[in-house]
Parts: sequence; C-alpha cells; structure tokens
Amino acid sequence: MTDPTEPAQEVPEAGASAPPDSAPAESALPESALPESALPDSALPESESAVPAGTTAARRRRRGGLVAVIALIVLGLVGVLGGGAALGKELTRKATKAEQAAALAAEIASRWQRLPAGKIFPATVTYFNAEGDHATAALAGIVPETSCRQALEPSAFQRMHALSCAAMLRATYLDAAGTQAATVGIAVMASPAAAQRVQSGLDPMKAGSGLYAVAVGGTLADTFGNAQRGADGAEIAGPYLMLFTAGYADGIPGSDVTTNDELVALGSGVLAAVQKNLTSHTSPCEMKDIKC
Repeated sequence: MTDPTEPAQEVPEAGASAPPDSAPAESALPESALPESALPDSALPESESAVPAGTTAARRRRRGGLVAVIALIVLGLVGVLGGGAALGKELTRKATKAEQAAALAAEIASRWQRLPAGKIFPATVTYFNAEGDHATAALAGIVPETSCRQALEPSAFQRMHALSCAAMLRATYLDAAGTQAATVGIAVMASPAAAQRVQSGLDPMKAGSGLYAVAVGGTLADTFGNAQRGADGAEIAGPYLMLFTAGYADGIPGSDVTTNDELVALGSGVLAAVQKNLTSHTSPCEMKDIKC
C-alpha cells in the first residue's frame, strides 16, 4: 500500500520526453569501430602515411633512367678505348710481306713522275758493244714528256693505247765516236701485266716499226731522224715498256744498214741503264719513300 504521508511520485505523461539531466549518457564507441576519417592523425597506421600521388613511381623511373644512361656511357667509353687500342695496334704493327710488295710496286710505278729527268736518263752510260767490249754512250738531249700517240708509229700506238699507255718519256744518246745515235723511250703502262702484253704483241720488232727518232739540234745527232732508223727493240721493266730505235748519225738511211748488231748493242745498253734507275731497289722497308 501507499503511504499517504509520502509524496506522490510524478508520473510522466505518455509521449513526454525525459528531462535533460536524466538523458542517458552516450556510449563511447571503440576506435576500431570509428571510421578512419574520424581517427586522429596519430591513430592512423604508419603504413598509410600520405604521400603525393605518383611520387614513389616517378623517383623509381628517374633512378632507372639514370642507371641506363650511366651504363650506356660506360659501354661507349669501353668501345672507344677498345677501338683506340685496336687502331694503335694496327698503326704500330709491322707490315706484312704482301703489304711491303704492294708498297714497293707503287713506289716503282710512280718514279717516272717523282724523279728528275736527269735521274732517269743518266749523263753517260757504259755498255757492252757487239764485240763484247766496254763502250760508252753520252746523253745528247732529253725530250719533254709527250703522249704515246705522238711518240709511236700508228701500229705500235694502237697496241699500247688499248692497254692504257699513260705517257712517254724520251731521250737521245750518241756513242763515243758520235757516229751512232739511239732514241730511247719509256712507255708508262697501267701495270706490269699490261707492259708484258704490249711487248709480246710488238715482238719481234722491225726497224722503224715502233718509236720515232728524235734529233737533237746543235749536236752530232741533229740529222738523226726516222729515215735513219736501222734497229728497234723493246724490253719490260715493271709497269714500263722500254723502247729504243737506233741508227747512224751521219745521215745513212736505215734501209742501207746491212747489219745492225752495233745499233742493237747501243740501244739495249742505254735501256739497261735507264731501267736500273727506274726499277732497282733494296728491301722495301729500307727505302726512304716506304714506311713499314
């Protein structure tokens, strides 16, 4: 029963809200139940530390590109150093036998351009005459360089022209008595093989069939002309075809010559001396114009 002396408790009306100080306390949710956006910065996992988007990938790409560039530079230096070493080895190695022979051939083939005319055609020549005795011939005059066409009979020129006769050097000599004369010529051919083919086509040579005679004014050879040619000949010296035509300097026609042994001895003797100047050599590596 209810004690009448106790004050009656006030019963709230239905639908009425509770007083403010009687509102139930808010339950604290665990941090694990809170959304990440609600957590303080210190509560975020360390692995989630914020970084600008793409920063790590960009750094990796730059680092990888730098490594590639460095690698290419190193490889380039290695290639340059290796190539330099190979070049140095090539420049300092000894010439092979084949290289020496090629250098010698090129040196001989250029002598007609490099040597002075007085070195090619000596002032005096010693030779053996028809009797086998020593004889001497003297240089009467040197003819300026000319074309092969101007120095040869047409038939001889046709044979040489087909194999590239580049130039003709000529000089006239007199024997010691001054009664015999010989004009010698150096036909510059493209190669020793070309000179050989021309020589084979001209042999045997008849008197007056090859080189034109050259008179030298003011000397005993001033009347020596084509009509006086009594002997012709040709020899090979490397890329040069050596020619001579000989006759009498006193005007005797070549057609009147009954024997030409002395004329052949004079012409051949001069050619031998000229050939020596154009083709003689020592070991290629000992020659001043060849570097081994």
